[in-house]
Amino acid sequence: MKNIKYLLLCLIMMMMTTLRIDATEKENKYILGGNLVDESIIDEDLEVVDSKEESYDLERFFRPSDMAILNDENLNILKEFYDKNPYKMDLPSKPFRSGKDTVVNYFNVLREAANPIEDNETGCGSIGDVRAPYPVAYNFLSKSYQKELSYKDFLDSFKNILHINLIKVNNVPADEDKPDLLKYFVELEVIEGSTENKGLFSYYYGYIYLDKEKDGYKIVNMDYSSENYLCAPYHGWAYDAKTFVEIEYGNWCSLIDGDVIVNEDGYEKRAYYKDKDDNEYYVLFYELTNGVDKKIADYKKNKDNQWEVIYINPEKCIQNKGLEEKKDS
Repeated sequence: MKNIKYLLLCLIMMMMTTLRIDATEKENKYILGGNLVDESIIDEDLEVVDSKEESYDLERFFRPSDMAILNDENLNILKEFYDKNPYKMDLPSKPFRSGKDTVVNYFNVLREAANPIEDNETGCGSIGDVRAPYPVAYNFLSKSYQKELSYKDFLDSFKNILHINLIKVNNVPADEDKPDLLKYFVELEVIEGSTENKGLFSYYYGYIYLDKEKDGYKIVNMDYSSENYLCAPYHGWAYDAKTFVEIEYGNWCSLIDGDVIVNEDGYEKRAYYKDKDDNEYYVLFYELTNGVDKKIADYKKNKDNQWEVIYINPEKCIQNKGLEEKKDS
């Protein structure tokens, strides 16, 4: 009887997984203007003021956490372009002076943007600037990215997203296969709409890639993943910096000789270790809002006693071990 119950439970789980896969395939592959990478009442209009304003701060209505909002500037120089033709727009160069300026200002523009679904019940009427900011945000993308992602698809990628808070942004080492592109890590706190009388908070993290054009730094690609709150508590080792390094760098790659020491500074974590030749390394992690430690980069101390970026892929260690076992057999 127990075996039958177990088989039925497995069958139900397989069916649910199949349904989730089918649903995912039908969904838009873009989110927040970037690629979605799998890895989850007063009835009056009120003018939203700058969150820096001390006299009346609306921040507490927008978010459940107390992390600082980084996209809290009203870019008045761009307001005149709201709701204009996205393909006929010549924006001033000031918002694009550096890679970080571009990233932060992109989310300054998008903070009050909202693209509610038809039967949305979140809010009490109009929401922020509604769709007016999206044409401006689209022009933060490079020409090459705009050729890949039409304005219609860009707008659709914000469907049901009603408010965006930028809560983490950092310049991180470039990808090994994209050495010439600036790379920024971001984490976003998003209010999504509902068909019920409530709003839903979601968190996303991801990477924004930029290149310099004649009018400043523009976005050439974006990858985002949603944060899942029910993975790490039940399936833990891969989500903790220390055990991640011990298993993937130690067990898989046989790189570690001795203990792994983790130093924390806010949401930044550095997992230090040495190899058998006494070379020193550390793996940089950022702790996400859901508590997961996300690997950012690898570093090794060089002969000049300086830390330099290196690229280690522990999954290749597993692949190489598999090939060696096949040869031996």
